[in-house]
Order: sequence, then structure tokens, then C-alpha cells
Amino acid sequence: MKPELRNKLILWACVGIYLLVNLYCIWKKEFFFIPAIALVVGVLYLLVYRVNWLMYVMAFVTPLSVVMNNEKFQLGISMPSEFIMIALTLLFFCRLLYDLKWDKRWALHPISIAVYAYLIWMLMTCVTSERPVVSFKFLASKIWFITSCYFMVIQLIKNDLKNAVKFLDCYTVGLVIVVIYTTIHHAIMGFTEHSGHWVMTPFYNDHTAYGAVLAFFIPIVAGLFFQTEQKGKKWFYLLCGLILLTGLYLSYCRAAWLSVIAMLGVWLVMKLKIKFSWLVMTVAVLGVLFYFSSDDILYRMGRNSQDTSGDLVEHIQSMSNISTDASNVERLNRWTAAMGMIKERPVLGWGPGTYQFEYAPFQKSEYQTIISTDFGDGGNAHSEYLGPCAETGIVGLLTVLALLVTSLYSGIRAYSRASDSLSRTLALCMTLALVGYFIHGFLNNFLDTDKLSLPFWAAFAVITVVSNGIAERKVVEQ
Repeated sequence: MKPELRNKLILWACVGIYLLVNLYCIWKKEFFFIPAIALVVGVLYLLVYRVNWLMYVMAFVTPLSVVMNNEKFQLGISMPSEFIMIALTLLFFCRLLYDLKWDKRWALHPISIAVYAYLIWMLMTCVTSERPVVSFKFLASKIWFITSCYFMVIQLIKNDLKNAVKFLDCYTVGLVIVVIYTTIHHAIMGFTEHSGHWVMTPFYNDHTAYGAVLAFFIPIVAGLFFQTEQKGKKWFYLLCGLILLTGLYLSYCRAAWLSVIAMLGVWLVMKLKIKFSWLVMTVAVLGVLFYFSSDDILYRMGRNSQDTSGDLVEHIQSMSNISTDASNVERLNRWTAAMGMIKERPVLGWGPGTYQFEYAPFQKSEYQTIISTDFGDGGNAHSEYLGPCAETGIVGLLTVLALLVTSLYSGIRAYSRASDSLSRTLALCMTLALVGYFIHGFLNNFLDTDKLSLPFWAAFAVITVVSNGIAERKVVEQ
């Protein structure tokens, strides 16, 4: 056996043993020091000798990580993924301080500049926050998400795009394991629609986050299936794709289904090579039409009384029910509260991460449901746009929109100009995955979790590297 293959087998055997021991300790709710010691020793070793391997391990364990938040250990972070992210973040800043330089190709890329603006404005609003401690904790988590999943992923893949495929494969394998576990758990419960909302615990807190990540990876797996010429890899992606599609259907997540449809539409636009400006104009026109027709639309939605159901057609019909469907009405409640918060503090907002603690007084009785709460334990604004606007003001919303525009523009441009198959495939897959998430973001928001932050920011990293690679080739050719 080759030494390289032997070392990889030893690595994955150690990861597998660690996960089994960790899950056993979580199940028994004791002996937490055993996996903790193993995790610290393993991460320190890889951090010093095999950073690339640590990146792959991070991708693999993120779907399998569990939030540690109990009476003994009030950590409130997802383990082991966020511990690894923190370690990689510290390594990145130590290297940056040691070398005192950062490659201009990545540092001055439009996506990187949009990321800086996003973080700098968040820092400013932390200072003016209603709850500074909450906001600075929220900012800290954003920093380790973005550093480990964007800047460190750039370092991983900048010299070889095949490393991006390995990274995505690792996350896919971890996600497939979760889907298999969830499907078996769901089968035991009789595949009921109600049980479909929680059978993915403890890995995902509800079916919407679970559905969002499945929708995110479907175009990635599909693209890599068609890109590879190896039969073994094709069978791997085919099997993973079928498992993910099954999981998506059984997630009963309507927003995730909608995002997949949006991906197909954008894929058609990219295949037809329609200009990005035309796409933006179309979205703007549709937005204006929706605004002026909102009263009629809301009236028709109010007459829909179809609740969520195990039947596919009825479940889709329930998407527009804002009269009796508690999930839909609660979203309106959260959005209305967010708009009230924006109206009161439009410039600086209430502070990053503070929405769930401040929105209660802004609720309106006509939108409150049986799942509404006044105790700051009901979660976020269910929107990647209204939530940041309420927390960091209109400028904060503009930084989010800057991330959206720069990433999609760079992705579409990279896809249209790529000369090699792998670059073209990765640009297409990442762009479609982000489109799906940005559409999903109108109805939910999950970027405060490791599960979605890793693939989201990693997609930004891949687009950054692919677009820079194309620019470099053009310079060489000239």
C-alpha cells in the first residue's frame, strides 16, 4: 500500500472513531472530556502538520456536528465544526501578522471587498447595539465562519481547483450520512408530514435548515456528475444525488423546493447566455409589479385555506395560505415586526444578533399565531434581508445586497469566460447554489449557523478563485 493512501486511511479511520465515541458520549450525556481531549489533540496536530486535511475534516464533520448547549457545558456552539473553524481562524490571523501581506488577487477581488464592507459595518453597529455583548458574540461567530470558510478555502484551492472538488465531496459525504439517518428515523415514524419537521435532530434544528442545505448541494452534485469522466465518481455522484433528492422531498420544506425551481430557471438563463443586466432588469420589473399588485395578491392569498399536508400537491398549495397556515402567518408576523424595528432605527439598527430579543413589542395581534412568543426565544426574522436590515440598518442591508450582486455577477461572468471544463462546472454549480440560497433567503435565514455558512462562504471562495484564474490566463495570453 502506498504511504499516501495509508496516511489517508489512517486519517479517516481516526475521524470515524472520534465521531462514534463523540456520538456515544452525547447519547449517554456524560464523559464529554474524552471526545474533547481527542478533538483538541487531533486539531492541533493537523493545524501544525496537515492544514489541508483539517479543512477536509471540517467540511466532513460540519453536517454531523451537534450544538453543545446543556446544563454542564453552556458553550452554545456546534461541535466539533466550530472549534475547528476557530482554530483555522486563529491560524489565518497568525500567518497574516507574521507575513504582513495578503495576495492582492484575493484581497482586492470585488467579492472580498464586499465581505470587508459587510464585516466593517457590522462592527460599527455592534458599538451602537442595544445589546453589545450579544452583538459582539454574533460578530465573532461571523468572523470565524467567513475566515475559515472563505479566506482559508481560497488558500486551499487557489493552486489546484481539484481541492475544491475534494472539499465539496467531504461535505457531501457527511450530508448523505445525515440524510440516511433522517430517512430511517422518518420511516420509523411512518413518513408523516408532522414528524418530517424534527426527525433530522440533533444534526439540524428543523426541516427548513435541512431542506436549505439539501437544495444547495443538489446543483453541485449534479454538475460534478456531468463533469467527471471517471465511472466510479459518476456512480458516487449519482447515488449521492438520489439520496439528496429523496431527503429534499421528505423534508417538506416548501422554500427549498421553490429555490430548486429558481435554480433551474437561472440555469436556463445561463445556458441561453442572457446578459446579467437583463436578468437584473427582469427581477426589478417583477419586483415593481409585485409592489403595485401586492393588495390583490394578499387578498387572493388570504382566501387560500389549504394547510400543510403530507400530500405533495396540497403542500405546495399551502405555500400561499396566509389565513390559516400557522407557519406562513408567523412569517408575516416576523416580517411585520422587522419592518417596525427598521422604521424606528433605520440607519444603525438594533445591533447584530439582537432581533430575537427585541422584536416582541413590534408584533401585531392580527399576525400572531399559536407559535408566536413574547419571550425572545422564537428565533430570527425568517429573512436574510429584513433580519440584517432590522439589526444593522439600511446600510447593513445594502452590504448584504452587495454580496449578492458581486457573487452572482462574478459567477455568471466566470462561467461564460471559463476555458476549461472544471472551472466552468464549478462556476455554474456555485452560482446556481447561491441563487437557490438567496431565493430561500426571502423566507428563512440560516447564516448564523455553521451548517449553511460553510457551503455559502465556500461558494464565494470558489467563484473568487475561478474568476481570478480566468483573469490571469487572459493576461498571460496578451
